[in-house]
Amino acid sequence: MAARAFHQPSFRQRLADDGFKPLYFLSPTYFRSFDFDPEQYFELQVEQYDVQYQKHFLLQQLRMLRRFVVVTETTDLRFRETIESKLFHATLFGMSAQMIYVSFLRHVPGMGRLLAWLERYLYVTHAHDKHFKEQDVDCVLTPGMGNFNFWNEGSFALEAQRMGIPAFAAITNYDNIVNMGYRGFNPTCLAVWSRQMADEVIKLHNYPANKLEITGPVQYDRFMQPLALNRRNFLESINLDPDKKTIFFAGGVNINHYFEIYRIFVEERNKVWKNDFNFVVRPQPHAKLLDSPGWHVIEKLYQKAGVYVSNPGSVDASGDRVKELRLDLGLDEAPDELNYLLRYSDVLINNFSTMGLEAAICDLPTIYIGYDAYTFGVRFGVTTGFQQRMTHNRKRLRLRAAKVAKNEKELLDYISEYLSDNNIDQEARLEYAVSECGELDGQASFRLLSMMKRHI
Repeated sequence: MAARAFHQPSFRQRLADDGFKPLYFLSPTYFRSFDFDPEQYFELQVEQYDVQYQKHFLLQQLRMLRRFVVVTETTDLRFRETIESKLFHATLFGMSAQMIYVSFLRHVPGMGRLLAWLERYLYVTHAHDKHFKEQDVDCVLTPGMGNFNFWNEGSFALEAQRMGIPAFAAITNYDNIVNMGYRGFNPTCLAVWSRQMADEVIKLHNYPANKLEITGPVQYDRFMQPLALNRRNFLESINLDPDKKTIFFAGGVNINHYFEIYRIFVEERNKVWKNDFNFVVRPQPHAKLLDSPGWHVIEKLYQKAGVYVSNPGSVDASGDRVKELRLDLGLDEAPDELNYLLRYSDVLINNFSTMGLEAAICDLPTIYIGYDAYTFGVRFGVTTGFQQRMTHNRKRLRLRAAKVAKNEKELLDYISEYLSDNNIDQEARLEYAVSECGELDGQASFRLLSMMKRHI
């Protein structure tokens, strides 16, 4: 699958050292972009899964319900967001009926288990049976458990299990348990990051404790590895001054934040910090942002002003996305640019994204934007109010490990505070990182593979 950590050369080498021969099943977007080794890489039959999904209304309903039956503040918000997105086209009666039956069913005990059972037995697929037989597959590893955003991986794992092949799953993000709905299959063993995540999956998914292990996050092993370039050499490589402080803004999909940040950090930069500073902007690699006309305008404004734009979703003049996809797969062993920025910047400004956790792992002071300068015409789902009400963003340790700026003045004050002393909140950052990730020793991939070997 396209989870970056599973493709990195170091992980593939560890697989080989443990006696595994890895075979990769990639979605068409990735598979058709490169000339992969045909004995190691195969195409995930996403199109077959999509045809089935579009054909069966009941399957669509089962998956929609399965997303919301894990009842948390986050899924409450996502349900309201779904309603909001359909209001313009739906009839009043139809929308009201859906709200009532979803609101009722998502609170029925055991509903997630029933929905997953119905989906497994009513909509059986055999898209990869031939591959499993011909390649003599001994086990399967997928990111996620077949919940929201992992539907295809779930179908793939179920096909393996029907043929008696053990299917393991590894959680790939810290919000997956509370945000992505009920699982679509029961893994032979589930790899979670920490004791906190184990408690969440047992409580929210009624998941059996004897079928999970705490391994840590495989994708964050890279933060434990030494970097090839020191701070001076890295900043010079992207034409920034290593003698200046570096402020790093990593935004979300709300285009308005990028214009507001431009006003503060470019047009009025003299009030940000008493000395000159480097400024780096990294957009969220999501089509909602990168495909919008507003982003193309603001990106050029930033570049013209000498701001370094670290864009993981850059597309060249011919529309070629190979460089982006290669980075997304993590096919190269060298640390990516984000790794360097998180370790060598002096302060991060963020919108309550996963980047805040990564910054805590790298001991980078973080300020969350807790206000919206512009809200006209903006859907609730992209506002800071929405972000701050989500379950994983309300955790006490997460809020203690960073600052939440409720207005522009607080934002500037916190920047000054952190740039003057980057040791502020250092202990809280470590405590938060450990609570989410468990052991941060660079050995998560070793524990994951050991778990699989014991169960095969």
